[in-house]
Amino acid sequence: MKHPQLAGIYCRLSYAPDGSIEKVERQEADCRALAARLGWPISDQHIYVDNSKSAWKRDRKRPRWDAMLEAINRGDIDSVIVYHGDRLIRQPWDLEKLIGIADMKGVRVASPSGTRDLDSPDDRFVLRIEAAQACRESDNISRRIQRKIKARAEEGRSQEGGRRPFGYGVPVPGQTRTRVDPDTGEETQVPVIDRTQVVPEEAAVLREAAQRLLAGQSIGGVCRWMNGCSTTTQGGAWNSKNLKALLTSPRVAGLVEHETVLYPASWPEIIEREVWADLAAYFEHSGELYPYQGRRREYLLSGIAECPSGHRLRQKPSGGRNRRTSRLYYCPAPGCETQVGRNLEHLDLYVTGAVIGLLNDPAFREEVHAEEGADRVGAEIAALERRKASTLGQLKRIADDEELDPAVLAASVASYDKKITALRAQMGVSARRRLVMRMLGVDLETWRAEPVDIRSATVEALFRVVVRPTTWRGPGFDPGAVDLLRKRID
Repeated sequence: MKHPQLAGIYCRLSYAPDGSIEKVERQEADCRALAARLGWPISDQHIYVDNSKSAWKRDRKRPRWDAMLEAINRGDIDSVIVYHGDRLIRQPWDLEKLIGIADMKGVRVASPSGTRDLDSPDDRFVLRIEAAQACRESDNISRRIQRKIKARAEEGRSQEGGRRPFGYGVPVPGQTRTRVDPDTGEETQVPVIDRTQVVPEEAAVLREAAQRLLAGQSIGGVCRWMNGCSTTTQGGAWNSKNLKALLTSPRVAGLVEHETVLYPASWPEIIEREVWADLAAYFEHSGELYPYQGRRREYLLSGIAECPSGHRLRQKPSGGRNRRTSRLYYCPAPGCETQVGRNLEHLDLYVTGAVIGLLNDPAFREEVHAEEGADRVGAEIAALERRKASTLGQLKRIADDEELDPAVLAASVASYDKKITALRAQMGVSARRRLVMRMLGVDLETWRAEPVDIRSATVEALFRVVVRPTTWRGPGFDPGAVDLLRKRID
C-alpha cells in the first residue's frame, strides 16, 4: 500500500444554531494530530469544512464535501482524514459516490477509529456496513424526534425556541437565562419568557386587525394601522406577508397543528376559532371578494359605481378652470354609448347620505339581524379542507396498489370541492353581513373617520350604484340620474 502524498481534512458539525465553529476547529486539530502520527502531509488549501450541515438528508447540499470529491477526482489529494466516519459519510449513496470517484486511485481514509483503503474490497465492505449503521441511526433519531413532536402536539404544547410570537410571551418573575453575543462573546442575563401567557396589549391589536379585515378593510390598510400602534416582536414593520402568517397561524386560535391535524393548545386563544377560520377563507379568496385587496384606495366609488352598460367608473381630473381641484367619475370603456361622467364630490356625498340613512333605518336593522348561524361557515370550510387533504394523502399512498380503486377516493375529493365551493359563496355573504352589522347606526362623523376602503366595501355591500346620462344643465347635482339599487344582505 503506497504512502499518501497529500491528504485533505474534512470536518462537519451537524448543528450549530449560533454559527459557532469551536467544535469544528477541535475536529481539525485532532485530524492534524493524526496526520502527524501517520506521516501524512497536509496542505492548508485542502481543509474542507461544512459547518452546520446535516449529512443524513439526501437533498441537503454540502459545498465543501463536493469540493473535496472534485479534488480527489483531479488527483490533488490522494487521502482523506476525518474525525469520525459519520462526519464524512452518513448515507450509503455518499459512500458509493466516494468509491466511484476514488476507484483505482488508491485513496485512503483515516480517522482516530481506524484507517481504510477504498481500493480494498474488505475495507469497502466494512465501510458499507458502517454507512448502513449510520443511516439506520439517523432514521431512528428522526423517528424519535417526530414521535416527540407529535406527543407534544397531542399534549397541546408547541416546539420551543425561535422568536417570541406576537401576542404571547410574558417574563417569568425571578428567572433569567444567559445569552451569548455571537460576535463579541459577551454574556448577558435575559428574562425567561413564558410563551403560554397572553400579552394583553398585543392581543387587543390582533383582535382589532382581524375585525378590520373581516369588515372589509384591505390588508394594506390594516398593516398601515398596525404600524401606527405597534411593531413586530423583532421591532420590524408589518406587511401583508407577516400579518397573514400571524393571523392564519393555529397558535392565535389556541391550537397546535401537526401533520394537518389540529389539537387544543395549552395556552388561551387570542382570536376565536370561528373567526380564525373565517380569516383563513378570507385570505384565500380575498381577490374575488375584495378586488382592491392590497391596494391603497383613495376614492369612494372608483371601481364600484357603473354606467348603464355595466362598465365600472374610474376617476380623473375634470377639465376647465377647476381641473386642479375638481375630479369626476367617468366610464373608461372605449366605444361605450353612454359616456357618462359625474362630479366626484357630489356623487360621493349623495351616495354617502343614502348609505347612512339606510344604516340608521330600524326596519333595515331588523332585516340584517333576521338570519343567524352564518358565522360557523369558516369552521365548516376548514374541516372540509382537512378531510380533503387527508383523502388526497390516501390517494398518494394507494397509487401503486393495484387492488384498490382510486376512483372512489377521487369522487370523494370532487364532492368536497363542490361543498367547499358552496360554503365559500356563503362565506362572502357572511363577511358582507359582518361588515354591515359593524356599520349599523353610524353617523356622518364616524363614517368619515373610517378608512376609505371600509366605506367603499360598505357601499358595495348595500347598493349597486348606476350612473345614467343626465339632462341637467348648469350647476348642481341631478339625483334622478343615479340609481341606487338595494342588494340583499342575506
